[in-house]
Amino acid sequence: MEIGQGPRSRMDGMDLNRKRSRHLLHVPLLAVAVLSGGILGCAEAEPPIDAAVAALTEGRSLDVPPDPRTGEWWRIEVSSGLSGTSYETTLVVTDRAEGTARFGMPDSDFRHDFLVLHIPPLGDIDLETFAWRVMWDDFEALRFPLEPGRTWSADFHGYDVEAEVTRVRGNRAYITMVGERDRIELVYDARRGMISELQEEALGLGFRVVDHGFDYEGLVKTPVGIELALFDSRPSRGVQHGGHEPPTSSVEVERTASHGSLGLVLGAYDREAASGTYRIAATAPDGSIFEESFTPRPGDPPLSLSTFGAEAPAGTWQIEFHREAPGSLIAELFVYDLVETRLGPLAESSEP
Repeated sequence: MEIGQGPRSRMDGMDLNRKRSRHLLHVPLLAVAVLSGGILGCAEAEPPIDAAVAALTEGRSLDVPPDPRTGEWWRIEVSSGLSGTSYETTLVVTDRAEGTARFGMPDSDFRHDFLVLHIPPLGDIDLETFAWRVMWDDFEALRFPLEPGRTWSADFHGYDVEAEVTRVRGNRAYITMVGERDRIELVYDARRGMISELQEEALGLGFRVVDHGFDYEGLVKTPVGIELALFDSRPSRGVQHGGHEPPTSSVEVERTASHGSLGLVLGAYDREAASGTYRIAATAPDGSIFEESFTPRPGDPPLSLSTFGAEAPAGTWQIEFHREAPGSLIAELFVYDLVETRLGPLAESSEP
């Protein structure tokens, strides 16, 4: 989801049959507050590691990219200032190749929020830079070796940020990224082979690792080849419909993929300007309709956020916008192939 924009969310696992949920947005999406200290909740001390896990992570360091093992897992807490909610999920390594890994989630933990918000890292991960797809480009979170003063440029949500390793403590590297539109602070834990904490300001996104282990058993779903295939919006300022803005648009999704996560945001960034009803209806190529209406009430946040799951999303989408006051109306669709992998004694993989 782009800075200054929001999505919609479905909450009950990976049921891709048009389920969704709505959240009210509690932060102005364009507001970038400057943090005066480090990441909230980041402990300076090395986190304890189970003896069995420690034996498997011996030799990992800040000098080289991580070397994750298939079945390695991390329990993650995710927070979103956009929705005012927090979630837990488990990231699991489902496949390894030279210089890359695939991260998926258990069936019961899979949420479309994660695909639209782009946290935690999902899908195809380039281990040299720990890069994963965020909006149009890959976000290069790391550059090895991680040593104090190391710098690089990255792209997050379509905006440039300049990254620097500000300090190193034991097996942990602390990194700050600053750009015109955003600020990100993160910690990479070499023993865990994972970004253990991340906090992003413009959208209020964050996650942290609360547990780590190996030899995960069960069904894991991995979105492969994540790509922004549809982005359509109406500006936050301007005339209401009935003026020069067309209320309906037709958008072609060319990428053939098995699944998609659709995000909708509607409302006004200015609480005082939020009035009347805002509505978006998105009609998929198969005729399925995803829609949301939002009427701000006194005391409510001015924006609403939702996500939906769609199958076989390639083809022509019709997007209908309606607003009764100045505001933002955004629809965005991320497409991918969903690969199911069963790890453990009955290990198998099912490509779509």
